Amino acid sequence: MILSVVLFLIAGLSLAEEGAINPQNRTPIKNIRENAQEKRQEVRAYAQETREEIKIRTREATRAFKEELEQKREELKINVEQKREELKTRIEAKREELKQRLEKIKDDRKKQAVERIDKQMDELNDRLLKHYLSVLDKLSDVLVKISERADKAEERGIDVAAVRTTIEKANNAISVARSATETQSSKTYTIQVSAESTLKIDVGRARQALHNDLIVVRSAVKSAHDAVKNAAVTLAKLPRPTPTSTPEITASPTATP
Repeated sequence: MILSVVLFLIAGLSLAEEGAINPQNRTPIKNIRENAQEKRQEVRAYAQETREEIKIRTREATRAFKEELEQKREELKINVEQKREELKTRIEAKREELKQRLEKIKDDRKKQAVERIDKQMDELNDRLLKHYLSVLDKLSDVLVKISERADKAEERGIDVAAVRTTIEKANNAISVARSATETQSSKTYTIQVSAESTLKIDVGRARQALHNDLIVVRSAVKSAHDAVKNAAVTLAKLPRPTPTSTPEITASPTATP
């Protein structure tokens, strides 16, 4: 009986001591929790601010990128049109000179054939250059879409440095291809008529010259196509929260000269 009373008194004393201690300890614990909560809120606010800064920066960069591509496109269009107008005068003069050179050829059918081939070469050059310009415009549009998707990935905190590098390379490749196309747009090909016996050889030389130059342009356009495709593939390798489709490269530079 006495032992039970002693144990009861000891238990009561322990509870009294705990009650006396806890009120003193609750205040610092509460402060720690409040401080931790404030820190978390600060981190969230900072993270949100950082994401907004990234969002603004990337979108401004993409807007500038789009404007740059559009400016280059318009400049090329104007330059090519000017060269075509200048070329018309040169082609007319060239054809008159060809008629004079063909006076030494007695066979009228051969004369007509040569004049027809001369006209066809200019038409082929013009048609393929229009095709290549159209391909480059489409590649530029795809590159802008890749850049926009890279922006969204960066806003989510994903490292897109590799994609940016491929975009820059693709942009440079497109510029090179446009320059080659512009240069080609000012060219025409003269058939040198030496004699009736060498007429076929003379025509073949002019045709080969056109073919060689068009191969250079087509190669430049293909390089731009491959560079844009590489940028799209690099973009597709980025981690994504939800499945999305990769920009399709449908423009084909493989027209045969």
